[in-house]
Amino acid sequence: MSNPAPKQVMPIISVDSVDAIRTFYVEKLGFDHVMGVIGKDGQLDFCTVVLGGARLMFMRAQADLPGRPRSGKQPVEIYLEVADVEAYHALVKKRGVAISDPLTVQWWGDRTFKVLDPGGYEVWFYQNVGEPKPPKGAKIV
Repeated sequence: MSNPAPKQVMPIISVDSVDAIRTFYVEKLGFDHVMGVIGKDGQLDFCTVVLGGARLMFMRAQADLPGRPRSGKQPVEIYLEVADVEAYHALVKKRGVAISDPLTVQWWGDRTFKVLDPGGYEVWFYQNVGEPKPPKGAKIV
């Protein structure tokens, strides 16, 4: 029996305010809103956004989970491919988004830049521009 190939992966990311994160991704980063669920308090409980074929779901953080870090940079980073990283960089910069890491060609062959979203997640945007050139002493396997 063969394993079915997944069509896509959509991470579900916990945030303090789904409303704030949705606004940032839609208005500042240019994602499209796909769906949201409003809770009894009138705030979003869940929200799905999409940019090209990349889907992200944000959910309201569960306050009763001990040890969950909720301030500062989060341990998960998001790495999203865009068709034209320079044009996208210009667009988000024009929309007033703070760039946390400037346009850079990485040794693995991607041109990248990063932003920090309101939930503390670092979001990389990239376009492949060349072959990997590992640092001296490193070996790609």
